[in-house]
Formats: sequence, structure tokens, C-alpha cells
Amino acid sequence: MATKLIIADDEPLVLVGLQSMLSWNELGIEIVAVARNGKQLEEAIAKEKPDLVITDIKMPIKSGLTVLKESSKTYGRIPLFILLTSYEEFSFVKEALTLQAVDYLVKLELTEQSLRTSVTKALGMLEELKAERGHTFPLLERSAMQSFRDKFFVRLFNGLIDSRQSFETQKHELQISFDERWYAVCYAQIHSKQEEAEVNLYYSTVGMLKETLGRYLTTYITSLDLHHLAITFCLTDEQVQHYRTIIRQVLEKTLQVIYNYFSVQLVCCVGHTVQDPYHLNESFLSARQLMACRSDERTILVAERRNNEGSSFNLDPFKARLTSAFEELDAARLAKVLEDIATELEQQNIHSLQAVETASNILYMAITLLPDGQNLVQSAFPDEGGGYRQIYSFATTAQCSAYLRQLAAGLTEQLQSRRQDYRAKVVANIQQYIKEHVTRKLNLGEVALMFGFSQNYLSSLFSRYSGCSFVEYTTNAKIAAAKEMMANGDYKVYEIADKLGFESSFYFSKVFKKVEGVSPRQYLQHLERKRS
Repeated sequence: MATKLIIADDEPLVLVGLQSMLSWNELGIEIVAVARNGKQLEEAIAKEKPDLVITDIKMPIKSGLTVLKESSKTYGRIPLFILLTSYEEFSFVKEALTLQAVDYLVKLELTEQSLRTSVTKALGMLEELKAERGHTFPLLERSAMQSFRDKFFVRLFNGLIDSRQSFETQKHELQISFDERWYAVCYAQIHSKQEEAEVNLYYSTVGMLKETLGRYLTTYITSLDLHHLAITFCLTDEQVQHYRTIIRQVLEKTLQVIYNYFSVQLVCCVGHTVQDPYHLNESFLSARQLMACRSDERTILVAERRNNEGSSFNLDPFKARLTSAFEELDAARLAKVLEDIATELEQQNIHSLQAVETASNILYMAITLLPDGQNLVQSAFPDEGGGYRQIYSFATTAQCSAYLRQLAAGLTEQLQSRRQDYRAKVVANIQQYIKEHVTRKLNLGEVALMFGFSQNYLSSLFSRYSGCSFVEYTTNAKIAAAKEMMANGDYKVYEIADKLGFESSFYFSKVFKKVEGVSPRQYLQHLERKRS
């Protein structure tokens, strides 16, 4: 994964020069944002979660030093900062080094070599810091937010979000803006001759899709498996009038770019438009049906109208059980509900295309909603039979039912052996999420929605693997953050209370004393005595 870089300077020529001074791609660095003042830089850091920031010290609204100081308190050592200035004042150098800046460069003396040296130094420090962290739990890496978004969209595409309130809460937590009036889902299939490099090719393709499509339209891209993805197009009232032409032209340009770069071909089927993003499952379903019925060599198909013929197998009676089995990693319950679905497909004599579609939906749920889902699913099928992708060649409903039973058997075996470890990882992920969002008013319901669990289940799981309740852990995390802020001496008590989301400084003092045994003022006095 590329190292994410933000560049900030209030001088346009310097900003342009920094972007072109080095060949960033060769260094494995992606410039994810630029900023012209401290406020823009602060917002870009919050949004992009970069690894590295190169910023001018003197900027409007907030200085680079101020942003570095606040970033260190909020995010810790990463992102690393390289600071630029036109002034060679020792006070700046001293403060920058105190704040653990990687380097301090004078603009008038800045050369390609000096910048490269500083950046190389920063990359080395990043490797060391990440090695120290250990990355024990993959979900906590910087791609975690995208992982959560993928799970949200998979649930949305399959109608597994049980209420409008849950939809709105998760959308807000994941910073997904459905501000347009119309939406259409494109179901895409990836074809490549380079199977040995499929993982790298897949994520390179996804990255190129995001970059290229983003130039023309607002989109969200959701990973399904290593050969399939979904693109959600967000359209204005003006765009929707000619959306078939617009989307087709945009996809044609994008697919050509991807083929030129990676020799990868995509087949894209775009479903009909919907006005309410809560009903994206309707567009996704029509896109899937379009792909299933594709009879020629066209690579881009757009639904001409709502097609209710040959409607999909109804998963609604099974959705609550599926959701519960996936969220609780309950192998027995998952095996039972998949057996019931397989039996129902046979008894209703469902058309083979609908059966493939149903089995594919469940496959995507397993890959996306289970921890390490891709590997779990792969282990359920022998490679010599085509692996889990054999489903796309099935011609009968009986084959789909047998596939679901094999998936159930394989997942059951894997989940039974890994269930406890996965649960511990889930709790560790939630604990990390609490620490990273300690300044917010966190409640169990919102966090449960964020991670895709029911509130009662998460409460029970958290208490079992944390040794304390969610509320206790959150409170302790806030008090730990408060103590750190006090030790730094930058905030008054009432400011700390406000920054950490307490209702009032009085309530904060009450909670602090309950946890620490002394009031915040007494704790501050203790710190002063230690310093003196």
C-alpha cells in the first residue's frame, strides 16, 4: 500500500513545486491532498489519515507547528511531519524538534536532494513505527475505514440494514455523503490473464477506478471478491436525464485506461436508478440480473428500464438469521440457515440464474462480513475444482444448492476453530476505535452499528473479552486521555472536559475522581510537585 502524503503551503508556486520536485510514485508515495492554510491541512489530515505531512510552518489561520502539535495529541506519532520555513530562527527549530518533527528544511536552501533525504528518513521512521505497533489485527490498519464502508454497502446491496435509523447512523459514522438525488449501482466483473498476481492487480484496478471515475462523477467503490466489485454512481437531477449516456462514456474511458495500464478487462452492468440510497439493493439486483442475462460480448450494459421479470429468490425470510449468524460468528446457526436456503431453492424449483444470484449474494456476505472472509471462503473449496469461483459456471439449481452446503461445511469447520480468536480480535478492534475517537460522545448503540453487531451481542462480547463493560472501558480511555492532556499542560480543566465530550466540567471532575481517587485539580497539583 502506498504511503499517503499531504503537502501544505500558502504559496501556490511552492505548492506546485513540491508536487513535482520528486517522482513520488517511484518512492511508493501517493499525494492524497494539498492544503493552502492550517485549517485545510487539519481537515485533510482528519479525512485522509496520511502517513506523512510536508507543511510550511507559517500559514494563514493555523501554523504548521500548531497543526503538528494538535495532530500529535489526536493521532499520535503518525502522521510524521517535515516542516518548511523561510525563517532560520532557532526557536522554530527547537519547537519543531520538541514536537518530534522528522526534519526542518529552509525553503531558500531546498533542493531535490535535501527533500529526498528528508523523505527517505521519514519512510524509514514509518517502517520502524509500524513494526513496533505489530499490526496484530488487520482490521486496525489504515484501510479499516474502507473495510467498514465495504461491509456497509454489502449489507445495503443485500437489504440487511434493518431500519432507516441504522442506515442513517452508519452512513454518518462512516462519513458517507449521499447528497445527490439519484443513484445507480454498477456490478463489475474483472478478467485478467495474470492470475498469479490477482491480489495486486485487483487492488491496483480498484485504485485506478477510484482515481479515474472520481474525475467525472461522485462514486463509491465496494470490493466484493477478487473478481467482482460494485460501483455506486451518485447523480444530480441534470445528470440523471442522460445517465445512460454519461455513465457509458465515463466507463468506456475508464476501462480503456485500466486496460492500457494493467491489461485487465472489466465487464460492467449498470442497474436502474433509485432516488433513495436506502433502496440501493433494487439497483444492485437489476445490475446482477443484467450480468446474468448477458448474451453478447459487450463490456458495458446499462439497464433500459425497471425489469421485474424473473424476480430474484426472496431472501427476506432468512435475513435476520443470516445477519445474526454472521455477526456472532455462529457456525451452527450459519450452517442451519444455509441448509434451509439450499432446500428452499430446490423445493421452489428456482430458475438456475436466480439460484446462482442467491448463492453469489451469500458468498459476498461471507467474504465481506466475516473476519478474514476471503481466506475462510477459499479454504472451503478445493483449488482443483475452480475454488469458490466455480459458482459462476453453474447451470443448474442443484449445483447452487450443493455449493451452499459445501460453503456451510467449510465455514463451520473454520469458524469453530477460530471463533474465540476472532471474537478477541473484534473486541481489540473496538477498543482501538474507542481510543481513536476518545474525544467523541461514544455510546454502545452507535459503535455496535459501526461494527455491524446488535447492541446486546456487542455488550456481552465486550464484557467477556475486556473484563469490563463498554461504558467502563470508554470512561477509562477518556480519563487516560485527560491525564495525558494535563501532563502536557496545554488545557484548563473545563477545556479538557469539553474536548473529551463530557456534559460539563463538574461531571468530568466527578468521573475523574471516581476513577483516579482524586479530583482533577488535586491531580494537577500532584503533577506540579513532581515537576518541581
